[in-house]
Amino acid sequence: MNQISQRPFIPDQYYRWIVVLYGLLLQAISVGTVIYCFALFTLPWLEEFGSSRRDLMLTIALLQIGAGLMGPLAGRALDTYPTHWLILTGLACMALGLVLAQQATALWQLWLIYGALLPVTMTLMGTLAAQTLVSRWFDDGRGLALGISAVGSNVGGIILPILVSTWLLEVGWRETLNHLMILAIVVVLPMTALVLRRSPPQQRAHSDTSAADQRQWTTKEILTTSLFWIPFCGLAPLSMAFGVLQFNLGIIVRDIGLADSVTGNLIALTSASMIAGKLFFGLMGDRIDHRKLYWVANAATVVALGLVMIADSLTTLTVAIVAAGISGGGILPLMGLMYSYRFGVASFGRVMGFGMLTIMAGAMSPIIAGWVYDLFGSYDYALVALNILLIPVAVAMAWLRER
Repeated sequence: MNQISQRPFIPDQYYRWIVVLYGLLLQAISVGTVIYCFALFTLPWLEEFGSSRRDLMLTIALLQIGAGLMGPLAGRALDTYPTHWLILTGLACMALGLVLAQQATALWQLWLIYGALLPVTMTLMGTLAAQTLVSRWFDDGRGLALGISAVGSNVGGIILPILVSTWLLEVGWRETLNHLMILAIVVVLPMTALVLRRSPPQQRAHSDTSAADQRQWTTKEILTTSLFWIPFCGLAPLSMAFGVLQFNLGIIVRDIGLADSVTGNLIALTSASMIAGKLFFGLMGDRIDHRKLYWVANAATVVALGLVMIADSLTTLTVAIVAAGISGGGILPLMGLMYSYRFGVASFGRVMGFGMLTIMAGAMSPIIAGWVYDLFGSYDYALVALNILLIPVAVAMAWLRER
């Protein structure tokens, strides 16, 4: 009778999907605010601070570099300390960063905020935290759960820019940042208190699979095994290619001779394609060899880069963007699947933290591609180099083994 009375109202097999929706929500708020809304603040910040576009773009680059560097530390913390306290730390840094940004009088102050505070938000309240949390609740169906959770960044990328566009017109950029801070606190704080009251179900100690899941990998072991480096080296070029196309899309559209208004529609199409990619790779990851799924993402990237090089019409560019979106959407689910099935859940945060260094590759590639464009008047050399890079990493993926 005592065991029956202690049985939770919502069984774990259903409650875990609430955790997935919570992870989706975290990424919608964090990634939607910090990444997707950044472009909407660029024009008012250019006018406010009188800076160059290059200097303004350094702001988002510092964020991504900072998040990449903090990933290993955040991953280790997620494997060691209570998740809810780490998420609330990320929320506190986000709130403080948005408050300080409201008071900014020079661009260098935004550099400090985006380089020091918001990377903490991106790692402790973003994708890394959500993926780690979800992986602990799932043995079966983990791929689909990771894919659905990862959709949150795109949901935030669709909804929040609409709100921010309205607020900017009505109250200006400083008050808009205040609105975003209030929204984050009102949504994340109570949801964290409610959802994370329950811990993930205990792993069955007598199961061989569970014993492997609970193994604690040291940093040296992680960084000296091909189980880490083959997925890392395979996914980094995908991140680089997606970054080049995503952040240079406006220039590519103009070079082809299309109207600037087309860019907004293609950005929306990118988000929709990424959602499809996350769900596809997540769902198939529970059924199909991860190497084969990687080869699909790799091939889609090659097609996207090739089509952009020859694009002379909206139709060709649209197909390229869909291919790039599907491939880009697959990066996080594939990373989560490859690492969780090979390293287990006990060390998942630490491994994913190192894996998130791929963000740095995605942050640097648009800058390098821009330099190539300034030097040669075309992105083609950069796109060809990326396509060449994708060949050996695709071959190397054949040697990825199980645990």
